[in-house]
Amino acid sequence: MNHQPSGLASNATRYLCVAVQLDGKLAKRAIESVLQEPRRAVASSPGVDLVCVLRYALAARSRRAVVQVLLVLIAFGLLASVIRPVVNLVSSTPSLPSPELVIPLLAGAWAVVLAERLVTFYGVLKPKLSRTAFDPVHAPRAQPQDEVLLSQLAAQDQQGNVSVFSGYEPFFGYGNLLGTWSFTVAVDRPGEGFDAVLPFTVKELTAAVTRAVESLGLPGVDISERVFVNGADLAQGLGPALRWLLLPDLKSRPRASLAPDAVEQLREDGSGRVRPYLVTTVSGWEGDLVTTNTVRFSLSPAKDLLFVEGGAWLLPPVHRRYHLVDHLLDRPTSRQLGILVKSSFNAVPARLVTSLFGVLAMPSAALTGSRKDREQLRQIDRNAFDYGAQFSLRQAVNDPYFQRYFQKIDQQMYTKVVEHRTMDALVDFLKDHDIDVSELRKRQSVIYNGGIFTSGNASTNFVNSAVTAGPGASIRALIGRDASE
Repeated sequence: MNHQPSGLASNATRYLCVAVQLDGKLAKRAIESVLQEPRRAVASSPGVDLVCVLRYALAARSRRAVVQVLLVLIAFGLLASVIRPVVNLVSSTPSLPSPELVIPLLAGAWAVVLAERLVTFYGVLKPKLSRTAFDPVHAPRAQPQDEVLLSQLAAQDQQGNVSVFSGYEPFFGYGNLLGTWSFTVAVDRPGEGFDAVLPFTVKELTAAVTRAVESLGLPGVDISERVFVNGADLAQGLGPALRWLLLPDLKSRPRASLAPDAVEQLREDGSGRVRPYLVTTVSGWEGDLVTTNTVRFSLSPAKDLLFVEGGAWLLPPVHRRYHLVDHLLDRPTSRQLGILVKSSFNAVPARLVTSLFGVLAMPSAALTGSRKDREQLRQIDRNAFDYGAQFSLRQAVNDPYFQRYFQKIDQQMYTKVVEHRTMDALVDFLKDHDIDVSELRKRQSVIYNGGIFTSGNASTNFVNSAVTAGPGASIRALIGRDASE
């Protein structure tokens, strides 16, 4: 379940809505790979209201389609004004292109591009996606057929406890790996002063660690047990009963949730292709910085050894270019308007060409979808289809740098605090069951001093970035961008 740090109106959600308004390719991929993907799972997106983002993506796509049609009509007018002199030359009545048509048509194309940018920045971004105005409840309504898909996605996003991934990395959607660790501890040796150990189950241990982490009281913390399975293993590799639980319909998306009794059975097994992890996400900076800690416990069949594995992941801030919406004024200054006018004029030739291809692609979208559907069905018939998520909208807009020094410090704090509490809870639990923890304490010290706790940033390339030239320069860079890119 993807909890938001303050309702659903997190900054990460807001900046993603900005991203799909400014980046046409991102909006297109989000719609095709998340909303309109009929069979692959949706990647987990901690701190993000995917439905809200997709609503803004759909609205942006509709606006771009109208602009593309207008530009194509103008392009045809320009083409006709150029072809007519050629035809007259062939018929021995030479003439030059009519400036009375060419100039107004070019001016019309410039006006369309400029109007699109003004509407994007000052009709959508500023009044609807600014820090003070944003409210997911007021996201644009979609077409009826899209509303059905959005409601289905919302139900999965709110109730899901299953992640179906593609390829090697199980924790797709949780960001960049900071580090992992694992060890085995003997749990059949009684502690000093005890004759025998008290038996325990992985369920009891997981519950104890969950209570301990919950008691931290960190802001924006969510801890839950989540099941991870490779999408290719759903096609083959699972027993019939488990496969039916996860994939009751081979031609639809996998189930997004499993019942508690099914999760408990998988937890006690511990060695299959479907494995539950205790997942702790901490959303800081109003959801713009998210750390994830995972831990899994597995008892040996003889109940004499306990295997423990853990890791930490980071979703860094959304790219700084989308934060610049916070610096937009209610209306552009004369300097900013001049930049918009100039950049719109310079963009006209490229937009006339790309709009032609965009309009030509509209009728073929249904054919492309049909080919994709047939190919997926063929792979399903061969038990070769991968149901795993292959696109993460949140990861697609990550900034390669921390934007504030304090973000780097908070990332270290979140991961260290959660892992310290996890290890302390494990030690306390085993002590309560009269188990010798002397060896575990040594391993605990090694993890603290030699693992990801050392710097919190040793395994990642995220470093503090250079200072920009100031908000004014950043805004000029933003409004100079083509919203159709």
